[in-house]
Amino acid sequence: MLCNSETLALPTIYQLLQSNQLVGVAIPQKQVVRLSEALLKTGLISANIHVLQKENLSVQLNHLLASTAADCLIALTFPWKIPTDILAKPIFGCINFHFGLLPKYKGADPIFWQLKNREVLGGITIHKMTDKIDEGNILHVADVQIIPGETYGIHCSRLAMLAAELVKQLKEIFQKEAIPQEPHHSSEYFLAPSILQLNINWQTQTADEIECLVNATNPKYDGAITSIKQQEIRIIEVAPADVNTTDIFAAGNIVYADATYGLIVACINKQFLKINIVHTNEGYFSGIKLFNMGLKVGDCFM
Repeated sequence: MLCNSETLALPTIYQLLQSNQLVGVAIPQKQVVRLSEALLKTGLISANIHVLQKENLSVQLNHLLASTAADCLIALTFPWKIPTDILAKPIFGCINFHFGLLPKYKGADPIFWQLKNREVLGGITIHKMTDKIDEGNILHVADVQIIPGETYGIHCSRLAMLAAELVKQLKEIFQKEAIPQEPHHSSEYFLAPSILQLNINWQTQTADEIECLVNATNPKYDGAITSIKQQEIRIIEVAPADVNTTDIFAAGNIVYADATYGLIVACINKQFLKINIVHTNEGYFSGIKLFNMGLKVGDCFM
């Protein structure tokens, strides 16, 4: 297995170890410190943890396949393109567990984009890898309902458990006829979000869009970015709020603030959001704490 994420990969690694189907795990060199200890806790021995460098990747993978006699190479969140000469080496080929629905959500972080774009479904697409990223023929699709309000972290945990269940069915999945991906009206390849795409635009985004952006950034991107009184703030959690008023408020303005409910902010279309949790350079705070620190009605998020 090739992996780059403990959250998404560890349940599957544990499942494969328990069924004596895993001969090794390979990780990028830059992830050794972050992943090694977690991999050892699954029961994997250090000799079966292999460190890869992007340079000479083909040589390294050829050596691993030869030395382990692996029948299949499975990628879960691996960041590098598999060299073409490797793709046909294992008996069952090279398989990718893509944590998003193909063909619409190709790219590095489909989980973020599905949550941010308010999709109803997420899921895992298992496909054969080719020389084109995320475009190989599909072996299996398992979709899951995106729960309203769930965060990036919660969705990842659910997908990780789903992947561990799917890996139990690998023999059956390998026997399926691979289905070519149907063209999708969007040919966009979704890169990881830029800083600009992590920013809240109070003037154009609805309350629902802001809430989905906030959820999509928690915890991986440490919240959706905004600022107030020239200080950057990352919003970790919000909730819709009802405000009984006929007044018109500019989007981003704090319209309610006290030590009981914290802060409520106006959005476009006469909608409102309660600020539950934020992160600043000084730490993590509740909306109530922000009120106690001096934010008041009339102050404006930008």
